[in-house]
Amino acid sequence: MTTIVEPIRACIADDEPLARSHLRHVLEPLGVKIVGEANNGLEALQLTEDLKPDVLFLDIQMPGISGMQLATALLHLDDPPIIVFVTGYSEHALTAFETDALDYIVKPAAAERVARTVEKARQRLADINMRRVSANLILEKSKESIVTRIAVREGYSVHLVRIEDVYCATARNRRVYIWTEAREFRTYYSLTQLEEMLPKHQFVRVHDSAIVSLDRVEEIILLGNHSYMVRLSNSHQIPVGRSRYAELQRRLGMDASIG
Repeated sequence: MTTIVEPIRACIADDEPLARSHLRHVLEPLGVKIVGEANNGLEALQLTEDLKPDVLFLDIQMPGISGMQLATALLHLDDPPIIVFVTGYSEHALTAFETDALDYIVKPAAAERVARTVEKARQRLADINMRRVSANLILEKSKESIVTRIAVREGYSVHLVRIEDVYCATARNRRVYIWTEAREFRTYYSLTQLEEMLPKHQFVRVHDSAIVSLDRVEEIILLGNHSYMVRLSNSHQIPVGRSRYAELQRRLGMDASIG
């Protein structure tokens, strides 16, 4: 079966017409549809609000507001585009990534370099779409019945993990992972989304970065100075936040005098 890849909708913002033309020439063969062009930051802001592109290829030095200022402003949109800086100024790279930019390409933009960026954009768009689907599933399930499986994307497929197989969910490096007995799955949920999604009688938030299945808790480890960890039946050890320990005790039916 042939997989149909939807074109990426993009805008280009650069005050140099030749630079815009070159980038368009490089992007279009890669399956990127250029839906608008701007020669300054204010035009780019208007285009973004009107056309809602998937990706904005953005120069830094432009008349009026700079590309960096524009990228920061776009972060406040409900559905901001993916930002890719394409500029002749390599020294701004660190600051650019603080605006959550996907990539930073130094002019002249070589076709091979742009192709790698476009592939990264496709992956991020797939992640964004998965989060939207997940959010909709959570909303629908909350109206209908208890969720029995968690959908996690692996490449271009979706794996369904049974709730009863989940030992814990943990956050690290801006990602959330769920663990079964055998393996770890990277998800595109937030921990708060999972906390709402997972059955309240079966799971508990024990830390800002962790949710555990009560059925999988084998041991509570006292570390001293009112610090604790739980050991799960798959041998994972999860920290317990001080403010959350009392709730864990209550949910496990422990006497409050213990620990």
